[in-house]
Amino acid sequence: MTLPAVTVPTRSSRVVGAALEPLVFVVVAVIVALAEYFVAGPIRDFGPSNFWIAFVVMAAWNGWQFAAGQTAMGSLTGQWIATTDGTPAPVLTIIIRQLARFGLLYGIPVLALDVDLRAGVAIWVVTGVVTWRTPGRRAPWDLLADTVVVDGFGPGVMVLDLPPLRDAADLRVDRSRSRQNRTAARLMLSAGLASVVISILIIWNIFTEAWTFVSDEEFHWGILTARGWFPRAGEFDLSTLFVGTLWITGIAMAVAGPVGLGVAFYLSEYASSRVRGIVKPLIEILASIPSVVIGLFAISFISPQVLAPTFGDIGIFSLLAAGIGVGVLTVPIVASISEDAMRAVPMELREASYGLGGRKVTTALRVVFPAALSGISAAAIVGISRAAGETMVVFIAAGGNGIFNLDPTEPGQTITAAMASLGAGTDQVAGSGLAFQSLYFLGAVLFVMTLALNVLSDAVVRRFRQVY
Repeated sequence: MTLPAVTVPTRSSRVVGAALEPLVFVVVAVIVALAEYFVAGPIRDFGPSNFWIAFVVMAAWNGWQFAAGQTAMGSLTGQWIATTDGTPAPVLTIIIRQLARFGLLYGIPVLALDVDLRAGVAIWVVTGVVTWRTPGRRAPWDLLADTVVVDGFGPGVMVLDLPPLRDAADLRVDRSRSRQNRTAARLMLSAGLASVVISILIIWNIFTEAWTFVSDEEFHWGILTARGWFPRAGEFDLSTLFVGTLWITGIAMAVAGPVGLGVAFYLSEYASSRVRGIVKPLIEILASIPSVVIGLFAISFISPQVLAPTFGDIGIFSLLAAGIGVGVLTVPIVASISEDAMRAVPMELREASYGLGGRKVTTALRVVFPAALSGISAAAIVGISRAAGETMVVFIAAGGNGIFNLDPTEPGQTITAAMASLGAGTDQVAGSGLAFQSLYFLGAVLFVMTLALNVLSDAVVRRFRQVY
């Protein structure tokens, strides 16, 4: 058996690896800063600079990878550190290489910056040129440690005199590929854990601050049933916000439900592939319009041009105008999800209906709709969540009236708009000491509402799901 050959990375691969390191360092520093922000209440701060913490994390990550013959960036780019004879470099050799690398790339230039900016920049430039031009694409630190960066010791470049296969152990995966698989699994696990940790931090932050609102000595349950929502005066009537939110959600779904479902029926059952390829992207573009633009559209067109001729004395700001604007934003969500659910219905069911003499409209309503009911129900619930959580359209077009009101043609207030008012630092936060903390209380209420809607959506999908 001869020694395995090695695959030297291309110049572009080395550039990607070099550019990835500072980017990963900045990302780690940002994650540390976010974590410090969310735990600022109980722990205050971490003490050391976020960049120092990120440096320690990067160093620990590097040390963890040394045993596998890699560095932290090598584990991301699929590269290893090898000796010149083609074998994986030992841990001590990698440590010497990395110390030399950090000294040349960071240590000496940073020290030179204290003396002269030009000297530090010159060292960086010279180091980069030398790294780029050294023989065999070996950087100075590789020449010092007698190492080389390789893309693998893979089976495609090995020259082996293999014995015949005798048992399952002879079929085991190559070591380099096993390392890549383990690295990919670690990255995916880290990404999954990061999302879980961030979600936990958000929930912890909201509910701890909400508990501060509820446990304050000024709090009593009577302030939640006052004459309206006036945080400055210490009146936090939730019914005012609930009524406004229900009006906005109901009006929005009255617009988005029929329109979105009609668009879905047309695209799924009637439109040709050419028309579908044009219409569906246009419908989805509607979802990319900023909600603040829809809010301005509501007060500049919907109120004066659509509602005023019908209701006469309706003002520019009203829950009705805001609800229609939110409905316009919700149409693409309902249409897209419903259309996907209808197109997932097998063509055999449609053909069976046509074979029995059913018309297209009968097939769509009596066959496709029941078969796609789980997806359509999920679309409706997602649309309700979208409408209940909309902020900017309501903040602009609803008027922000904190008085309890059942008339949708009058200005009103919703949970999200009240949170925007408090978070914007308007004069409403002055006065009562509980005013700003009520922002987190509303956030907790909204979180519970959307969580309940998501649980309901899952239950509906499981109840009506049909597997073909």
